[in-house]
Amino acid sequence: MSDWRAYDTVAEAYERVTAPRFETVARDLLALARPAEGTRLLDLGTGTGAVAVAMADVLEAPGRLVGCDLSLPMLSRARHRAPWLCPVLADAARLPFRSGSFDLVTANCVLSHLKDYRRGLREIRRVLGRPAGLAASCWGPLSDPYAEAWRELLASAVGEDAVQHAIETVVPWERHFSSPDNVRTALLEAGFGGVRAEVFTLASDQPVEGYIADRALGAAGRFARHTLGEIGGRDFLGRAESEFRRRFGERIRYNRPVVLGVGTVV
Repeated sequence: MSDWRAYDTVAEAYERVTAPRFETVARDLLALARPAEGTRLLDLGTGTGAVAVAMADVLEAPGRLVGCDLSLPMLSRARHRAPWLCPVLADAARLPFRSGSFDLVTANCVLSHLKDYRRGLREIRRVLGRPAGLAASCWGPLSDPYAEAWRELLASAVGEDAVQHAIETVVPWERHFSSPDNVRTALLEAGFGGVRAEVFTLASDQPVEGYIADRALGAAGRFARHTLGEIGGRDFLGRAESEFRRRFGERIRYNRPVVLGVGTVV
């Protein structure tokens, strides 16, 4: 039986449904980090290659570009979308690289996934050269009526406590890193200098079915499908689409804050 906590079984859907959103965040992240030509970049939790695609738009000669992830299917998708990416199957807490190997590390909506983010940040500092930098993005808090409605529907299907447990299992630091102050503090405590944390806004406008498909790929959505089974999961998503249309109409428009943090080592 597949592990609902992993991204292996949703890699194709993740590429199709979420790639544009993550690439938009990646472009904002790189604009803040301002990588130079020839930069040796390590992208942690590279997923389907959002940072690699965005990097190619920013620089003509990005230098060595390595993407690290725990999911082989996600790395396969990233390699397909960005053939210039060197994919590496590895844990961010135990990076298989020599100290000082990179000029820039990016973590695009990744820090919240790490069980021990402090250890992860220490590993990032170890593999960075001098001078070098880290650029990380984190989702801001969900406070719109659509997120509340989705959570309510999930809770009615599998239970509120189960939903919360699923989120905390996969993204234990999501709420923590939704605060720019907490992002800033984490980077400072890890020994980074020149730390900045800014909040950007990501605008979203999509049909109801796109919104539901997106939310279904999140931790709680994957858990619900695992709990309800294949048929029960499809039925739940169908009911969710109908309920969203009844409440909100055919399109979902909202703004999601994104926290972008950068720091340097010299």
